Amino acid sequence: MLRTRPPNPIAAPVIEIALPVPIDSLFSYAVPAALADAAQPGCRALVPFGPRRIAGLIVARSESAAALPHEGGLREIERVLDATPVVSPGMIRLLVEAAHDVYCPVGLALACATPSGSAPRAVPGLALTKRGREAAQRGAAVPAARPILAWLARAPRPQRAVERRFPGERALLRDLLRDGLVERQAVETNAGARAPVLRMARVADGTDFAAALVGPLGRAKKQAALLARLAAEGPQPVAALGGASESLRQLVARGLVVVFDQALETGARANQALADGEAAPPEPTAEQQAALAAISEAIRARRADRFLLHGVTGSGKTEVYLRAIAETLAIGRQALVLVPEITLTHQLVARLTARFGTRVAVLHSQLRPGERIAEWRSLLGGHTRIAVGARSALFAPQGDLGLIVMDEEHEPAYKNEEGFRYHARDLAARRAAESGCPLVLGSATPALETRYAAERGELRRLSLPHRIGGRPLPAVEIVDLGVERALLPRGRRLVLSRVLHAALAETLADGGQAILFLNRRGFSTRIFCFDCGHAERCQHCEISLVYHAGDHKLRCHYCQYEIDPPETCSKCGAPDTALLGLGTERLEEDVRRRFPNARIARLDRDTAARRGETERVLAALAAGTIDILIGTQMVAKGHHFPGVRVVGVVAADQSLHFPDFRAAERTFQLLTQVAGRAGRGAAPGRVVIQTFNPNHCAIRPVREHDYEAFYRAELAQRATAAYPPLGRLVHVLVSGPDEAETLAVAERLAEHARNAAGAVGEAPSLAFELLGPGPSPIARLRDRFRFQLLLKGSDEKRVLDAGRALAEIAHGRESAGVRIQVDANPVNML
Repeated sequence: MLRTRPPNPIAAPVIEIALPVPIDSLFSYAVPAALADAAQPGCRALVPFGPRRIAGLIVARSESAAALPHEGGLREIERVLDATPVVSPGMIRLLVEAAHDVYCPVGLALACATPSGSAPRAVPGLALTKRGREAAQRGAAVPAARPILAWLARAPRPQRAVERRFPGERALLRDLLRDGLVERQAVETNAGARAPVLRMARVADGTDFAAALVGPLGRAKKQAALLARLAAEGPQPVAALGGASESLRQLVARGLVVVFDQALETGARANQALADGEAAPPEPTAEQQAALAAISEAIRARRADRFLLHGVTGSGKTEVYLRAIAETLAIGRQALVLVPEITLTHQLVARLTARFGTRVAVLHSQLRPGERIAEWRSLLGGHTRIAVGARSALFAPQGDLGLIVMDEEHEPAYKNEEGFRYHARDLAARRAAESGCPLVLGSATPALETRYAAERGELRRLSLPHRIGGRPLPAVEIVDLGVERALLPRGRRLVLSRVLHAALAETLADGGQAILFLNRRGFSTRIFCFDCGHAERCQHCEISLVYHAGDHKLRCHYCQYEIDPPETCSKCGAPDTALLGLGTERLEEDVRRRFPNARIARLDRDTAARRGETERVLAALAAGTIDILIGTQMVAKGHHFPGVRVVGVVAADQSLHFPDFRAAERTFQLLTQVAGRAGRGAAPGRVVIQTFNPNHCAIRPVREHDYEAFYRAELAQRATAAYPPLGRLVHVLVSGPDEAETLAVAERLAEHARNAAGAVGEAPSLAFELLGPGPSPIARLRDRFRFQLLLKGSDEKRVLDAGRALAEIAHGRESAGVRIQVDANPVNML
């Protein structure tokens, strides 16, 4: 990692600060005497950086100025933003190491340790000049300008705030700037997001209640009643006082009542209704007890042991997590639970709250900024002992972690695909080692990398091979769609096979519930012309537009470009077009037509965009008020709904044909996970999988729930090409607005990689091979042409060294608009 180092000695203490810029370097700044005590590692500081002012994290401090010479002196920090450190030394160490391993500029990685919006930032602003202040005092400006000058006289303001306050006055603002009354100035804003608060009212300290009733409130009956209520019930939310606002104002004016802001509880608050009244914890099975014994011993010994909790769906992995958390809390330490999907937090938080009766912090991207900051501050202050969230929860400021749980550890959502390209599994292992606590990786279908690591003894595998209560795994029936289609009348669309239709009808008649899984949202995948074969495509991406019936639009799922469906083919003008392909909207329409009396709901990214909709749908399914739930992978994993008897996989082949060496693994995992939603109650479960490839190696083992058979076959397949876990892989994506220039850059990078790996003139081998450059599977995205290179092989050092050489070229470089992204552990190959 680079560090800036200036040549002449400086007298003041010097700090090294990480800034969120794409330069792999720490930056040195002098500390003025007034900030000498406050500028400590782990605190954030506001510093000048070129013409800007940026908040960064102090990483190190040197009291020996002679160690950092600088010609002309160092620039000084302007402010320290935190009274005490907000990022621990251990977190700084592990993020610096992780940034190096994934080729990320250190400042971008360390920026993840604090939530966005929690620190002030500088924005373009407007301020009065000396002439402007004089004009404001004398009222000498034109009448229309006086309110603007008066407002700016109180303090400089962000330009956007001025424009919002005085809409329609942009021309006047330009005149004030031209006349020298107002000038442009960087303005520091407060934190971009504020923790949510609740306005509360209470009786003022020292209030003589009896004297107030016979004195000032003798004739003010409403005020007296309100004061009596606050005295009897304690502090109350102002909103709950109903129509008493005027009485409240009078009581505040008399000094009898105080109004104040109270931090609003988030996280578990929204899940309290689900948590109420949980039954007593079930008695653990012998298999659960054995797994828990190993984990608990590591918790008590404060050892950073890693475990793979490999249990079939419904085997009670969550109960093991809960009991391990109880062990952790019993010794006074904190717990962190990671889930891959935000939808999985709701049930888990409810169970944690019901079990432990303590507040649980929830951390994920769908929280409002203020809510996220409130949770972060609660953890930072030690007020909350359990944190639950998606991958970014790994940065939670928990100073005494005693356990990390990573549920559904195989999920690709654990990989961060932009900026700091970490994998949560790797970062969790680092954090566990730093904290001296065990890491539990749970899954019914572990990633091949995790299962292979267990085979090599790098982590300990704990097995839960049976469902709780001796319940059988659901019976799985694979339907060959090729055979089904041959039986249909010509031109009729095949959506539900006869077997799946019958299974749905039977379970509805018996009062059961069903889940239909289709991992494609929208109504149809494309509009197709029968005359010329043209499919309507996005103007900005090399991808077909998807028809959404709800708003009658063709939409690109990558850049959100949308158009109205054309009346005729946009290429040849023919009127004979059709909606081809199947999405969740069309499936919902078909199922409603078949089962008009069924209560049907849909859960995909489109419906989940409505705040609270996911929780509402899942709660309704749990309560039994939904008969059939149609959804994408949001419904496929982790959920526990005892009433679901039938699961139908409408199109099992979708993920098989992705240009990705993990396509078979992901298909097997997804089918096994969604099958596991069936038969979790008293009634046995049934799964119907519709496919055109019934004998595929990723589909056939699902029938017998045989993970080990799939694992062995897939591992042997990957060995032939040295793909992970039997080799390393680095993915390089080059994108730009000009196709020829972008390809030229990719070709130069390929040559540079060969030189760095010592592979010039060398034939490709299992030890090292460079594939490409060639067009990416999505060759154009948001008007940028995309080419990729793959560096792979069993010689890990050569692959990673070549990747690092390309990353050093990529950092901070954008020539002719060409961007280079280097991923040392790729998960998404598109």
